[in-house]
Amino acid sequence: MACGCVVRRTHGLLCAHEIANYMRENRPIPLSSVCSYWTKLDMLSTPHTVSEEWTCRPELELFAKRFEEVDPDMKRFLLQKLRELAKPDCTFLIEPKVRSNPRGRPKLKIETSTRREPSAFEIVALAQDSYPPGVIAKASVTTKKVKTKKKEKVHRLRSLNPNCFLEAFPSELRRYIKYVKDVAADGNCGFQAIAGLMGFGEEGWLQVRKDLLKQLHAHSDHYRNLFGSQERIDDLTNILAYFEPNPGLDRWMTMPDMGHLISSFYQVVLVYLSMQQCLTFLPLTSIPTYVASRKEICIGFVNNNHFVQLILEHGHPIPPIATNWWRYHDPCAVGWEVVYSFRVQHFKSLINLDVATIETVDLDED
Repeated sequence: MACGCVVRRTHGLLCAHEIANYMRENRPIPLSSVCSYWTKLDMLSTPHTVSEEWTCRPELELFAKRFEEVDPDMKRFLLQKLRELAKPDCTFLIEPKVRSNPRGRPKLKIETSTRREPSAFEIVALAQDSYPPGVIAKASVTTKKVKTKKKEKVHRLRSLNPNCFLEAFPSELRRYIKYVKDVAADGNCGFQAIAGLMGFGEEGWLQVRKDLLKQLHAHSDHYRNLFGSQERIDDLTNILAYFEPNPGLDRWMTMPDMGHLISSFYQVVLVYLSMQQCLTFLPLTSIPTYVASRKEICIGFVNNNHFVQLILEHGHPIPPIATNWWRYHDPCAVGWEVVYSFRVQHFKSLINLDVATIETVDLDED
């Protein structure tokens, strides 16, 4: 139920939602948020003060003195806050989305079928031997036809089984995995996994493709430096700009490149786990948000051809932060990494050297 701010308008006191915000952010309630009437020791009305000239010079001098005394981490924090005050459009606060029609039952169709859909290895296994993109694309389309003809006999392997695919991840991490959620193995599995974790539903894979394409083009110069060439930008554009179902192998999600796009567009902390490579991606071009309000999501790569959603235990260890984040993040993004140092060290103490924790790795090596 929306707050009408009646107490604020009639009495000049904080509403319940304002108090909740201060409590959630662990901040004291500033005196300036309360009407001046309640700061006096008498019941007389407060006369209007005569306008006077204001200056910020003494406060700026105090700030400069304080700035010179603190350590580098605190300097970075103070500069960030000063930047937010001087340029409100770079604040971490995001305007809430307003629903056009909040009344009535949602129109989104929720799948309630208990049938399982084919897993990645069942759909792709036959095509893996020959492996040309055209053959795999053809196999994906054929699968859809078989499902229509033999609806009673085809089972869907979209599983919430906590043990599903666990063997596909390093043994030291399995105790931190609550469960693995499978998605349809139709060539869009990577985008479906992200869509599900972001709350779009698995049918939101199309929106994820468009969002990542928008991110890539909006910051093309930045990503050209990060990926090293315009050719790689064109390759990613070719992958993302495919909006039909059942894409071929050349249109599948690729990691770790797209990890930077996902984290930066949605401003989330993305953890990527597989038996060959484990990385953490942070936003490249946005200022850090409060830790309590950050969204952490995790995807896994299994069978060398399929992405799944991973739900992890709270406080789980995380892989090292992607090296290209350290090299190419904007100055305003400094600070995202601070709170993860302990969890990264915990991860390193668990995982052996067989698992790569850098961005460049050859999956074909024995």
